[in-house]
Formats: sequence, C-alpha cells, structure tokens
Amino acid sequence: MRTHRKQHVAFARWEGSAHRHDRNQSGCAPRSGISLILVMFALSMSLVLTYSFIQTQSVQTQISANGSRRDLARNAARAGISDALNRLNSLDWAGVSDRYRRPFQADDDGECTYTVSFEAVGNSLSSVLELNVYSLGVWTSAENPDMKSEHQITARVRLVPRLKGRTILPGDSAAATDQISNAGDFDRIKGYALFAEQGYYSLNFDPATRIDGNLWLYDRLHMFTDPTWSSTIRDTYLTDVGNRFVTFPAGSTSLSEATISAPHPIAGNITFYNYPSYSIRDDLSDLKVSWSTTTDRLTIPSTNYSAFTSYRLYEGGPLYQAETVNSSLYNQTLKPTPANPLGIFYRSGNLSIYDNVTIQGTLVCTGKIYFVGKQIHLTAFNWKDDSGQAFVTDAQLWPRLPCVVADDAEFSRYSQSTVEGAIVCQGTVKGGGGSISYPSALDLKLSGTATAASIGQPYSTVTLQEYQLLSSLSTDGNYAIWLETTGSGNTGTTGSWYPIVGFDNNRQQLTVRGEIDQATPTAYRIQRHKQVLTQVRGPVCAETFDFYRVNEWVLNSYLWDDRRYNWNYQNDLRKALGFSEIGFSEWLENPGNFLGWDSYYLTYGISLEPTLQIQNLTEREYRWAPPLFQPFDGGDANPDQSGYRWSMVDWQESF
Repeated sequence: MRTHRKQHVAFARWEGSAHRHDRNQSGCAPRSGISLILVMFALSMSLVLTYSFIQTQSVQTQISANGSRRDLARNAARAGISDALNRLNSLDWAGVSDRYRRPFQADDDGECTYTVSFEAVGNSLSSVLELNVYSLGVWTSAENPDMKSEHQITARVRLVPRLKGRTILPGDSAAATDQISNAGDFDRIKGYALFAEQGYYSLNFDPATRIDGNLWLYDRLHMFTDPTWSSTIRDTYLTDVGNRFVTFPAGSTSLSEATISAPHPIAGNITFYNYPSYSIRDDLSDLKVSWSTTTDRLTIPSTNYSAFTSYRLYEGGPLYQAETVNSSLYNQTLKPTPANPLGIFYRSGNLSIYDNVTIQGTLVCTGKIYFVGKQIHLTAFNWKDDSGQAFVTDAQLWPRLPCVVADDAEFSRYSQSTVEGAIVCQGTVKGGGGSISYPSALDLKLSGTATAASIGQPYSTVTLQEYQLLSSLSTDGNYAIWLETTGSGNTGTTGSWYPIVGFDNNRQQLTVRGEIDQATPTAYRIQRHKQVLTQVRGPVCAETFDFYRVNEWVLNSYLWDDRRYNWNYQNDLRKALGFSEIGFSEWLENPGNFLGWDSYYLTYGISLEPTLQIQNLTEREYRWAPPLFQPFDGGDANPDQSGYRWSMVDWQESF
C-alpha cells in the first residue's frame, strides 16, 4: 500500500505539474516561442551584418588596392610621356622606330613600368609632320603576372623645324637651325641664275634667249654667232642693245652699278673662272654687262639618285617611296600625296614630256628629259594645299627640293614649257630657239596695273586695278598676262608670262597658271600667249649650256648688209627732217621695215623678244636632296638648343 501511495503521490505531483502547466499554457508558452524566434533572428542578422561588414571591408580594401595600382600605372604613363617628349627634343631620339621600356616602381606586391613608342600619322599632307607618342604605364602583380593595371597616354605632336630667316622668340637662338646642310658648293651655286661648271664653250646662246640674274661660267661665252652677219653689223647691234636697255645712276658709268632691263639678253653680272678672251670682253663692253673673275672653282655635287627613290622628310621620320613614271608623260597631273609628301616622281632612263602635263614636286630622271609638248608646267612643292592655304607657318621660308634633277635636259624649239624651281643637271642643258607664233584667237591687247597672290599650286589669282572688259578672253591658255617684276643687283625691270586659265569679270580677277605673289600694283600686259616659249623661274646648273638660234635670225650676209644700209638711209632722212635717230635693234623690230619679205618678218620683224628665259629673282631655300631637316646639334656652345622642336596637337588618356 505504501508503494501505491508513493506512486499516487508521484502521479499527483506529475498531475499537479501538468495541471499547472495547463493553466499557464495560454500566456507564457506563446511569449517564450516569440522570444526564441527573435533571438534567432537577431543572431542571424548579426551574422549577416558581420559578414556584410567583413565583405565591405574586403571590397574597400580591394578597391583601394586597385585604385593604388591604377594610380601607379597612371603615374608611370605620365613619367613615360614626359620622358618621351624630352627625348624628342634632344639628340637622343632615335627616330620614329624608337621604342623602349623602363621600370618605374617595384615592391613586394608587384612591378610598375612604362613603354614608350612613336608612330607617324601621315593620313593627310597636312599631318606628315605629326607623330603619335605613346606611353603605356603597366602595374603587374608579383604573385599573378596576369593581374595587371594599365594606363595609356597618347600625345600627338608636330615638328616645328627652326628655319633660316624665322622670327626669333624668347628661348630661341638664331644660331639654331634644323635645315639640313647642302652638299658641296650647292649653297653658292643656287645663287646664280645660270651656273656652267665646265666646257670650252660653257654657254652658247643667240638672240631670243634672256637670262635674269647672275651667271657663273667656267670658260667661254659664245654669243650671237649664228647669224651670218659681219663683225661690223654685229658690233653695231650689240652696242645699240647696250645703249638702249642699260641705265646708270646719276654721275656713274660703272658697269657694276648699271641696271639692265628687258629684253636685254643678259641682265646680271658674269663671273668667269677662266679669264675671258679679248673678243668676249669687247662683246660684254658693247652690251654693258659687268663681269669679274674668280679663283674659287665651284663644282656641282654628284647626284645620288637612290636618295630620291626612298626618302625621309626629316631625319628620324617615316620612310617614303617616290612614284615611278613611264618613259613618256602625256595629259597627266602628278602631285604630292601622304605616301609621297614631297611629290618625287622618278624615271630610270630617258623621259619625254608631251602636251598637258603638270607636275607639282620634283621630277628625277637618271637619263635625259625631253620637253616636247605644249602646256607643260613643273613646279617645286610649296607647302600649300589645293586651296592655296599653307599648312605650315611661314611657308615661304620652308626649303624646297629642285624641280628637276637629271643627267641632261633639252627643251624643244616647239615646246611651251614652264619650270618653277631649280634645275640640276650633271651634263648639258640645251634647247630653245623657238620662233614667235601666236594662236588663232582674237588679237586682244590690254594693259594696266595689277596685284597677284598664289593659291592652290600651280595657280595664282591676279587682281586688276583698273576695270577691263574680260569677256573676250578664253580660259584655254590662248591668252597670257605679262607681269612686270624687278630683280636685284644689275637686274632691272623684267617680267614673265602667265597663261590665263580663268577669269571673273565682276571681281576683275584672273586665274593664271604659275606661282606669283605681288602685293603692290605692278604693270601688266594681256595678249595672246606665245605658242613656243620656255620659261625657267629658278636657278639652273649644268656642265654646259647650248641654247639654239631662232631660224628667222639666220640671214645671209647680203640681207644683213641690206638691213644695215636701209637703217642708215632712214636715219639720214630722220636727221634731215629734224627727228632723232633710231637704234639698229629698234629699227629691226619694226615689221614695216620688211616690205616684200615673207609673212613672219611682216608680222614680227627681227626682235630680241625671248622665247627662252631663265630667271632667278626670288630667293628660295633649295635643298640638294632629302631629307630636308636634321636635329640641330648645339654642341658645347648651345647645348640647350640641340634636338628638334615639337608643338603639342592633342592629348588623350585611357585605361
């Protein structure tokens, strides 16, 4: 029974407990579950927040590390571009192919370097002097080489060569120039209108040839010998030409101070290497041409044709290829391109040039160039675009290559050719001697004053100062304008012919083929253009020169005696009537004095009007061969001026 009670008591306690539990079930049990849930939620949120905080800290640490690495890469790139620009402005720059990698910073985390390279732009003529300078800064992880940060800077720069004659600004020096030195004696040779290096007869020429500028002759001048006239008639003619076209300053009779005007055949001083003979001295005295001798033997440098086939515009710049041409040119226009910025056109062997050929640049021929056709125009590249806008500063100061480089050159007596620039030949230049002739067009004659400005090569705009009715002109080259110019030294009033290829009557403007800048009004004449005419506006050098006679000047001795007799007879009449005498050369020019002769003489008479003219009136910085520029070496005297100079065009950064 005791046992039973114990069991009962135990049951009762359990039951009591159960009873008490049942009694609190509706109040305490729900609050306990919610608390547990809240605790669990709080714990989970705490874990989430802790994880998020840790993750955020990790991301921030990573971002900070990445930013630091990017900063290192950027700083390396900037150090590299600074190094590259300094290198460009020094003698250390190895050229456009120059490329190098240098360390910037290193630690346990990784290494930082920069790589510098250069690239030519050259996608247009105006950008051939530009370079892209690249600096790539790179940070590389020490643990994982594939983990990198990069930053690239691209600076576009433009070469600004220091030219002779430029304005000297602060920090610059007149002693510094980037123009490459010319070979041999070319700097002195290019100062002459005509330079004859060798030959027993260095220069042979007859009437209708004119040279504006000074001459250098190794030996003899053979002049006006083809006409079969007597020495008396020849002396009479030469003396009259000297009296007619040569003037002296007041109170002076010195030939060195004389001014020689067109169409006198030699408008300049002659320098002889070999002392001239008595007959030559006598002829020059009649013509009133100043001459001197020199013991300084100048020679033409040898031509290295390979320097033209592949060339650089400046030392260290990109390599360009000349354009090859066939053995003949006809109806063609050749001009510079970004792939051939100096416009070098190369022919291995002989070359014949026929009608309607325009070349802007340099024609190089290892053989002989024959100028055969009409409307041939060659001009050295002048650093202007097609609109005439210069894409360099002070374009007139920039060096040019010769317009023609060849072994020999010959101008047909039937050719109509203009060369604007230097001609360099290792052999002989010959030709000319064309007879005067004009196209079948309205015999229009206009005169006045005008200004001129060069536009897109090879053209210029001429503005007339007085109103003229221009509607009768044509634009096919049948008309030309003669613009008066004045040389230096002994060269006085002269001029040159420019074919008219367009006109604007409202603006009183002409478009002409040829490069001329004339800011102040000058005299002009407009008339039909000569069908046969050779004009060279630039220096010409060769071993010897042989300019042909005009056929109409070749009269037998009887006819020349007849001309002299009639001239004397008319002057006797003029004196008897109280008129002044007329000179022999002027009398021969009058077609009215050739009654009964053939149509040529009845139209033109016998005159000195040139059909071959060489002028060197405008000073140009001709270079013998490419390249045109090299970095200036200031040495110990001007070390801060060494290297090229560049201007900043553009700056870009990327990562």
